[in-house]
Amino acid sequence: MNFDVLKNIPAYQKTVIFLLLILIIIGGFFYFAYIPQNNRITALQNEIAKINNEIQVNKTKLRRIDELKAENEILQRRLLELQEQLPTETDATALLKQISELGVQTGLDFKSWKPGSKKQNPSGLYMEMPVSVEVDGSYHNLGVFFFRIGKLSRIVNITGLNLGSPKVARSKIHVQTTFTATAFSAVEGAKKDVEQKKPKTEPKKK
Repeated sequence: MNFDVLKNIPAYQKTVIFLLLILIIIGGFFYFAYIPQNNRITALQNEIAKINNEIQVNKTKLRRIDELKAENEILQRRLLELQEQLPTETDATALLKQISELGVQTGLDFKSWKPGSKKQNPSGLYMEMPVSVEVDGSYHNLGVFFFRIGKLSRIVNITGLNLGSPKVARSKIHVQTTFTATAFSAVEGAKKDVEQKKPKTEPKKK
């Protein structure tokens, strides 16, 4: 650069050039150094705040860990108790036979008895064993039949109840009734899995 040229430039122009150089240097510093670093600092501060929040959440969970363990133990025990109440598949089949016998005892005439496909409940804890049933009988006999089903020690679900084709027989109104009776049985191995997952109580120290 030929600095001799600057000697012939008026003083006010030199001042303007000097100020422009200062502004260019300051602008370059802000654009290439300060702004990128400031953005990085802001991003790091946000990341730190996020981590601190996660730490606080984990501290809260840690304080409740004993409470959660106790709740889990209670739920596992309750689940095991409920599974123990579920009959085996053989018992569930006998239960459905008992329902058929109840119907005959209450004066119902069974027109159809069609066992459906067994299926495992989405929870994986028990099997559903449905039977499509069609019977003929009076309103009174039907009421007694369903009342007795409700009194059984095992759970039986009655769904899809449909009454139709009423007619008079032996001075009583008889109806054709269709429904699905579903018995439940334990899934083989499910109980064992629950027992394995059940929290073990540590022996008390003497």
